[in-house]
Amino acid sequence: MKRPKEVNVFTNGDSSQINTWSNVPFFLTETLLKKEIKVNRIDISPSKNLEKIFYKIFYRILSNLNKETSYTYLRSLIHFKDTKRKVADALKQYPDADVNIFVTFSFSSAGLSTKPIVQFCDWTYSYDIAHFSSRIPDFFERQAIKREDAQIMSADLIFVLFPSITEYMKNRYYGKNIFYLGNVINSLYKVSVNDIQIKSNSNSLLFIGSKKYIAGANALIAAFEIIKPIIPKLTLEIIGIKSNDFSNLPAGITCHGYLDKDITEERELYYNILRNARVFINTTPKWGAFSASIEAMYFYTPVIVTPYSEFLTTFGQDINFGSYCEENKPKLIKENILNIFQDKYYEQLCINANNAVKDFTWDAYVDKMLNKIENSIN
Repeated sequence: MKRPKEVNVFTNGDSSQINTWSNVPFFLTETLLKKEIKVNRIDISPSKNLEKIFYKIFYRILSNLNKETSYTYLRSLIHFKDTKRKVADALKQYPDADVNIFVTFSFSSAGLSTKPIVQFCDWTYSYDIAHFSSRIPDFFERQAIKREDAQIMSADLIFVLFPSITEYMKNRYYGKNIFYLGNVINSLYKVSVNDIQIKSNSNSLLFIGSKKYIAGANALIAAFEIIKPIIPKLTLEIIGIKSNDFSNLPAGITCHGYLDKDITEERELYYNILRNARVFINTTPKWGAFSASIEAMYFYTPVIVTPYSEFLTTFGQDINFGSYCEENKPKLIKENILNIFQDKYYEQLCINANNAVKDFTWDAYVDKMLNKIENSIN
C-alpha cells in the first residue's frame, strides 16, 4: 500500500499525554505527526463505572478463589466488549484513516473495518504469565488469552519491542507478519557529553523501576549499606517506588515515587537525577526495567543489570558500558558498583553506554515502521 496519510491510533490512555504507558503512545503519535501524517488519537482506556462493578462483585469472588490470578478488569470479557464498542464508534468518527494502529495486542478492528490493522506492543498476556509468573494460566486467564490470540491473528502487521518476545510470538502465531525493529528511548531531553564530568565526580547511585521491581531495589539497598562505610558520601536515588513500600531505609537514600514527565518540576527533577547518576542499577531477575536502563545509557550512565534474555539478545554477552550481575545478591551488587567507581576508564564506560543506544531514536523507528506498512501490506 501507499504511505499512509492518516492513521487511527488506539491507546489505553490519552496519547497526547507523556505519562501514558511508559511514554510510548506519546512519542509514537508525536513522531507520526512530525512526519506530516494526520493522527486521530483514540483513548480506549477502561470505563470507570464498569470497572468499579467488576471489582466490587466479580473480582472479589475470583480473588478469594484464586489468590494468584492476574485476571483483572483489563482482561475481562466485559472490558473486551466495551472496548470493541469504543473502537466501532471511533471508526465511524474517523472513517478516512488509511491504517488502524493499536498500541496493544489485546484489541483490533477485526470485523469492524476493512482497513489494515497494525499492532504495536511489548509482550502478550500468554508470555506474561508463562515468563514472569512461571505457571499455567487459570480458566479465566485462558479465556482472555484466547481473545487476545484472535485479535493478534487478525492483524496485518505486528511490531514487538523486544527480540526474544518477537521469536516467541513468531512461534505461537505462525505465518503472521511479526517484526522487531529495534528499541526506542523515551526522552525529551537532549543529552550532552559534558555531563560525563558531572557523573565522574558524583557519588549517586540510581534505581528506576515500579513496585514490581522491589526485589532488585531491596537487594540494592542492602548493597548500599555495605558500601556506605567505604564511600561515606554515597547516595541512592530510587524513582518509581515510595519510601513507605520499604520496611527500612538507611540515611542517604531518597525515594521519589513516580515522577510524571507531564509536570515540569517532576520532569526536570527526573532528568537532573539521570544527569547526576554515577551508575544505574536494577538487578531484578528476569527483567531489569529495560526501557529505564537504555534511557540511563542514553544519559551516558553505565549500568548494572542481571543478564536477562532481552538485554543479552540486544547487547550481547560482553558489554563495555557496565556489567552483568549474575545474581540479585547484595554482595555481588556491591562488587559491581565498586568496580565501576574504581574504574580508571570510567569516562569511556559513559561514552560506550551512549554509543550503544544513540541510534534508538523514535524518528528512525517510525521510519522503519512506515516502510513495513508500505511494503508488507497489499
